[in-house]
Amino acid sequence: MDVSGAALLSVRPRFAEALLDGSKTVEVRRRAARLFPGALCLVYASSPACALLGALRVASVDVDDPETLWRRHGDQTALERPEFDAYLSGSPVACAIAVAEAVTFAQPVPLSELRRRHSSFVTPQSYRFLASDEMAALLNGQAGDLASLIETPSLCAPIVSSLVSAPMR
Repeated sequence: MDVSGAALLSVRPRFAEALLDGSKTVEVRRRAARLFPGALCLVYASSPACALLGALRVASVDVDDPETLWRRHGDQTALERPEFDAYLSGSPVACAIAVAEAVTFAQPVPLSELRRRHSSFVTPQSYRFLASDEMAALLNGQAGDLASLIETPSLCAPIVSSLVSAPMR
């Protein structure tokens, strides 16, 4: 199964929930993300939640100076302007990851379970790409929750389809 481009995105719990419920449609990062339109990202809520909550499909990635990104995407970030400025303080470039669509898993997968499913599981500080064996292990039991991402034509549809049809461990 080819999962090139599939990533694990680490997000503060408040923003992870907002990305998955649609109230936040743009995730802001201090560095350019090497994600492509259609990429599948698993959404990991960092401390104190420490759990895999769902997945999203990337619509686009916009890299520019913080002021320009605020004008383009500020109202979609679930951030107030002072919070946006504080987060990007000192960063000449910022990245806006726009979400095409997202799904919340029926059951969150806690960090302890992720480590049980894949012994070398490591949470990223920002994001990291996933190997195919890791992706299959992490989604063991959650692959069916991605059905709506499969129904939408995208670059990640073949990846998700193969995960849904993969045997559970």
